[in-house]
Amino acid sequence: MDIYEKAEYAKQNNVPVSVWTDSKIYDHESEITVGGYVANLRGDAPVTVTVISPQGNIATVQQVEVSEDNTFETMFSTAGALFKENGMYTIRAQYGPQEINDKVMVELVGEAASEESACGDGELAVKGGSEVFCVPFEASGAIVTSASANGATKSLTLKIETEGDGSISLAIPRDVLDATEDGSDVDFIVLVDDEEADFEETDSDDSTRMVDITFSDGASQIEIIGTYAVPEFGTMAAIILAVAIVSIIAVSARTRLSISPRY
Repeated sequence: MDIYEKAEYAKQNNVPVSVWTDSKIYDHESEITVGGYVANLRGDAPVTVTVISPQGNIATVQQVEVSEDNTFETMFSTAGALFKENGMYTIRAQYGPQEINDKVMVELVGEAASEESACGDGELAVKGGSEVFCVPFEASGAIVTSASANGATKSLTLKIETEGDGSISLAIPRDVLDATEDGSDVDFIVLVDDEEADFEETDSDDSTRMVDITFSDGASQIEIIGTYAVPEFGTMAAIILAVAIVSIIAVSARTRLSISPRY
């Protein structure tokens, strides 16, 4: 059934809003076409299309214009960190009030692009929420096998494999991890294998803080604790969510006003 047949089916059955995709299975380098139909136009109100990952995180949100023939269509790419998981993704279309919605499921399969590939030489790929941040670093005496920022614990954790005593220097972006009190910088707390460790903050500016951490042979984990770390959904996903919520509230308010009795 093509887009026109699906639109005609929705029209004949008086479905308030319906959504579909051009396929049910995609890999991590695909363009997904999302189409749909609304039964009754609500002025220039857009359709909110939200994609939710298998883990329940928001992968993307788009505001899509509805055409004069009551159809809408948009596309998005599965490349990138927000679509790195395999599994079933939910694509939800909402038109005005929350109860006017429809959804379709698609599956992502295959091997996702390596997170590290997004970062250049001398940069560490730090997973924070649903995003990957590239953090400049230098390491001697160890290999960093993974790095992640956790908003709940307000920390940045490195997993390492040592080759002897050594050190790691990080230029930590403040939007990934920071430590402040009353608007002023305070010291991080640094733990190596859950024991407080020696470190030095060598430089800082408005966007980054440079720390130099030493460790002994056999260490396996370094944790840097501050007062803020990137939230669970990540910066971009949080912005997308906020924009979607504001848009939905605005559309709902406009809809209520349009149906209010006039005297």
